[in-house]
Amino acid sequence: MRGGAALGDCALYTELFPGRSDYSPKPVVPLDRETRAFDAASDIIAAYLPVARANEAGVIADDDTEFLHDYRIALRKIRSVLSLFRDVYDPELTAELKARFSALMTSTGRLRDLDVYLLERGGFYAMVPASLHGGLDRMFALFAEERTEEHQSLAAHLRSAAYRKEIKALSKLFDKRKKLARGARADLPAYPFACKLIWKRYRRICAIAEAIDEGTPDHEVHELRIHCKKLRYLMEFFAPLFPGKPFKQIIKPLKKLQDNLGLFNDYSVQQESLQAFLGRLEGATPGNLQIAQSVGALVLVLHERQLAERARVVGSFAAFNSDETRQTFRDLFHGGKE
Repeated sequence: MRGGAALGDCALYTELFPGRSDYSPKPVVPLDRETRAFDAASDIIAAYLPVARANEAGVIADDDTEFLHDYRIALRKIRSVLSLFRDVYDPELTAELKARFSALMTSTGRLRDLDVYLLERGGFYAMVPASLHGGLDRMFALFAEERTEEHQSLAAHLRSAAYRKEIKALSKLFDKRKKLARGARADLPAYPFACKLIWKRYRRICAIAEAIDEGTPDHEVHELRIHCKKLRYLMEFFAPLFPGKPFKQIIKPLKKLQDNLGLFNDYSVQQESLQAFLGRLEGATPGNLQIAQSVGALVLVLHERQLAERARVVGSFAAFNSDETRQTFRDLFHGGKE
């Protein structure tokens, strides 16, 4: 078209949906090396609160399971800021805020677990012989019924006056910030603060991962997963402070390690969850016995996959712990020193 101009993604979005703000589940918070730790933490939390709120209507309408997923991740990242940015806020305020944000998450966990089971339904059927599919049919029917109840409960919670009051109060708290009591590290510049946090977490990961072998207890592998997640969050939060290319180069092997650890954790949690599910079945009815037989076979397969994933963790850590990656971490976050 003569005289026409191409529209970028944001401009096209505005034209198609006038009056609606852009949405990103991972907002980039502008930081520079003069930003204080208090402002960095508060800006990040203030950026993720609208992300959570933007998903409320979708969760209530039950349009897509991703609404709940994004809602939970936004709140989880806020809680991570409160935990990782130690002494940026007053300790009593930190404890209070962690409790308040945890309370917002409380009613979402079981629904998300059920969503995951139902979304991965085909994969579970593929794990066991067709002769055992009848038990899975019964199990997933029970999961679907429970999901309906859990969703109704969560939707009522999100519509409630108490929830609305609390989420608005938290949003106001981080918009105004007059009532946010500062901690001992509030005025530290964001750059050295970030370097110290990331380097310390990275060294902790290396120490744990280097000791993992076939005999390592599961809880130590789970601990490694948690530290990797915290490192990833820190690096995402502080990304604007560091050069992009080397930063992206070390994110890639970290993500691969996280993927393996995530699968290891999923297989472990699913075994525990399925065994707990069996414990809640009432009576030795023919239907329940059929479920038990199918779930028992499923748990065995999940256990085998968990063991295989543990072996992959060792290989992924070797890639993450390469000479090049170690040097990049030293250069970016430790002044090039060992």
